[in-house]
Amino acid sequence: MILVIAEKPSVSKSIAKVIGANTRKDGYMEGNGYLVSWCLGHLAEYVEPNDYDEKVETL
Repeated sequence: MILVIAEKPSVSKSIAKVIGANTRKDGYMEGNGYLVSWCLGHLAEYVEPNDYDEKVETL
């Protein structure tokens, strides 16, 4: 099985449709060797340059 995690349910439904994960389960879609699930909210966010290195200042 391959796990695919999307940012929100609507995106996961679109991905699941394309890859053939057509069986809806509780919190995920399954099929064709895939599990497609989702989170609620952003999976990643930008980090300020000085968070990487204090020598770098933001403008």
